[in-house]
Amino acid sequence: MRSIHTQTWRVIAAWLLFFTPTLLPGLSASALGHLLLAAWCFAPVLLVRPLLPLVLGGLALLGCANIVHASFFGALVDEFFLATLLRTTPTESLEFVPTVPGRAWATLALWLLACAWAGRTLWRTLPALRGTSLLLRRVWQGAGLFWALVLVYALIQQLNANTFMRKAKSLYPLHVVRAAMRQQEIAAGLFLPPLLPSSAPNTSSQVDTIVVVLGESATAHRWSLLGYQGAPTNAPLASVPGIAATTVLAQGWNTAAALPYMLTGMSALDSTARRAPSFLDLAQHAGYKTFAFSNSRFFSLHEDFFSYALRRASAVYQKVGNGDFDEVLTRSLRTALADPAPRKLIVLHTYGSHPQLQERTPSSYRAVADAYDNNTHYSSHLLAQWIGLLEQASSPHRSALLLYTSDHGVLLPPCADDYRHGAGLSSLEVPMLVWANPVTHAQHAPVLPIFAQAPQADGPGQAPEHSNALLAETAMRAVGYGALLEQADWPSSANPGLNGIAWATLRQRNACTLQ
Repeated sequence: MRSIHTQTWRVIAAWLLFFTPTLLPGLSASALGHLLLAAWCFAPVLLVRPLLPLVLGGLALLGCANIVHASFFGALVDEFFLATLLRTTPTESLEFVPTVPGRAWATLALWLLACAWAGRTLWRTLPALRGTSLLLRRVWQGAGLFWALVLVYALIQQLNANTFMRKAKSLYPLHVVRAAMRQQEIAAGLFLPPLLPSSAPNTSSQVDTIVVVLGESATAHRWSLLGYQGAPTNAPLASVPGIAATTVLAQGWNTAAALPYMLTGMSALDSTARRAPSFLDLAQHAGYKTFAFSNSRFFSLHEDFFSYALRRASAVYQKVGNGDFDEVLTRSLRTALADPAPRKLIVLHTYGSHPQLQERTPSSYRAVADAYDNNTHYSSHLLAQWIGLLEQASSPHRSALLLYTSDHGVLLPPCADDYRHGAGLSSLEVPMLVWANPVTHAQHAPVLPIFAQAPQADGPGQAPEHSNALLAETAMRAVGYGALLEQADWPSSANPGLNGIAWATLRQRNACTLQ
């Protein structure tokens, strides 16, 4: 009897182990409750022995993914993780491997050893207990009754799959099913044409030539224009007239979450659900000749939100590099600026400060000692060069505008051993730069954002006033469709926050964890 009792609790402990990743975002009574509830609900799968290797192997691998994801972002895998997984090339994946924290590697090793023990225990012990353990029988019977009641409830309430998953996503591992469904929603909505305004653009506010630079992994905390004292990282821009810069709030920790806000002013899911036009769509609709040049890495055969949003409304779309030095974009910019079209909008999608940093700057470019600061200096050099080309291409009587911001930033030492993705304040606070020539200032001043006094990048200061969706909003105004932003239900970049938490509140928390 004692042997059966001991073996029963060993089986229960082994089964519970596979659900412990639900505690990765934080240990609490609620998290423990969800762990126990999830393990109880899914216990009936233990009765189907042929499925056991697949189920346990899947839970072990999902645990690995959750451990790595939580080590960066403090959360379980989500739709943005899946989007990143789908678009990332093997080369880029290898670049990220060295940035995984050492503690995560140790946790992975312990996790796999624990899973091996738990899997062996379940495989060898369960057959003898199926007919002898009263406790396990009661667990299985209770879980079966639970699912029967859930089925009845779903039928009575006529719940569809999306509604059901929204209610059940707290049951690990259904969060990943919910994430896959949300990712599918985005993918399904990609190829629906955007809903363009029926009204004509406001031609009096249209800037003749607009260059939009989409940055990557740049944090405002290392911009000397915004108060950083460690190195003159923006020295190439310091003497350029017509520049304004401020700090804005990124709307996610990674490209998949954050970049859509820079294109449409809203999330990828909201953009596809509303069939929202990007600023490129609106520019083309307003009669601009549109160009998009990308140095980002992604699978060319896999269309995603970013590549499609750039390509669908571009008269000229070209992938000019695959994570090369961003100077590869300069030649394409020159060609586009020389195009005879009277009005042009040109997008440059950079690879910025993605890992590995030593691969992001030419070996001969050593303006400052720190690798990340040096890359910021290099990006500033390119921005200054591109502003010069734009200014030169604009005749004395033609208006010109350049906009730059980054999708997100990076964690900085001492919050991390090196510069990497992560859930910290430096990952959210990113720079935004606006350059306009004198004609634009004279003729289109209402188009230009007014920046409040920027906070010191190395101090708490006062939280600025906008998210980096301000880039999309400014571009929309500059092509003549600012009226679109005045709609009552259109989200605004003003007074931003993240996950319902105001920016000012985030700045009072631990800068490394935002806890």
